[in-house]
Amino acid sequence: MKKKLTIALVATTANTLNSFMLAHVKKLSTKYKILIYCNNALSLKKLVPKSVILKNINFKRKPNLIIDFITLLILLFFFLKNRPNLTISLSPKAGFLTAISSFIARVSCRIHWFTGQVWITKKGFFNIFYKLLDKTISNLSHHVLVDSYSQMKFLVSKSIISKNKSSVLWNGSVGGVNLQKFKFKKKSRDRLRRKFQISKNDFIFLYLGRINKDKGVIDLIEAFKGLQESYKMFLILAGPMEDNYIKEIINKNNKIYYIGKTLSPEKWYSMADMLCLPSYREGFGSVVIEAGSCNLPSLGSNIYGITDSIVQNQTGILHKVGNIIDIKKKMLFAMNNKKLLKKYGLNSRKRVERKFEERLLCKKFFEFINQKLD
Repeated sequence: MKKKLTIALVATTANTLNSFMLAHVKKLSTKYKILIYCNNALSLKKLVPKSVILKNINFKRKPNLIIDFITLLILLFFFLKNRPNLTISLSPKAGFLTAISSFIARVSCRIHWFTGQVWITKKGFFNIFYKLLDKTISNLSHHVLVDSYSQMKFLVSKSIISKNKSSVLWNGSVGGVNLQKFKFKKKSRDRLRRKFQISKNDFIFLYLGRINKDKGVIDLIEAFKGLQESYKMFLILAGPMEDNYIKEIINKNNKIYYIGKTLSPEKWYSMADMLCLPSYREGFGSVVIEAGSCNLPSLGSNIYGITDSIVQNQTGILHKVGNIIDIKKKMLFAMNNKKLLKKYGLNSRKRVERKFEERLLCKKFFEFINQKLD
């Protein structure tokens, strides 16, 4: 019996793999031996096939010279021991350390998936530093995937990646959308609104993701506060809290609900009237297509990445990045045009069915990997 080729999949956190890569892992494991290296890897045990080998690696999101060097050595040890035929990395820290360690270990095929740039919001030294990390990842990889066409165009224009060894998988995104999981459910909408004592006619804006300044959450809150006294409206924030200042703001506001991390985002998409993604940097905006699959239109920043997930005046509305006045103006427009929003929501579902269905995206990725390993 022919020995299976080995693929090592590396990410900073298990949450990244849980959110975007589970369907890919299941598909790839039918043909290849899969190794997963990330923080809290064992939390994936019940979610991946039994044949998948999970190893915890202590990645730190922020730079830490000593810990990062130790992590690099651990990765190098695993690569030399297991001799993977291909490495796939996601997220900047995991990408950089994987690029170096897999290069030293002479892994025959090295792939990184770009899902956004840390350096976009940085200035001076840190802008140059993080840009250099991305360029190193690209130079040491045999091929890079990018999760949106607008991001790829931007990275090529900044000479971070080269056009001849980069590509976007199908129509973009990393994992696509599970159409059976992400669909509108009136029962969820009614039940959650009763729970929070919000009437069926009140307007709910939803933010779902990491809650920090770079994601534009402070801008969203300020725009919301400027309207909340005059309208029957609520703001729901879902995701890990990374900014104590934001926590203090929302604790004082009885129209803003913070629900923490959720394992069932589809319920909140069904409850809301519009998703908000006011981010300063975004590779694609996977929450937009998840929401769209639940008939939920989106309001998002007019930046690369998000312009691939939101089609202006068809599946949602774009606003000027970091512009509280414009966010407020577009929120007001949304509340005054509920029939139009419903149309945008239906358009969103149709677009996701046509362009981002998880099963078809997995098939494209499987074919891509097969081609690289043939």
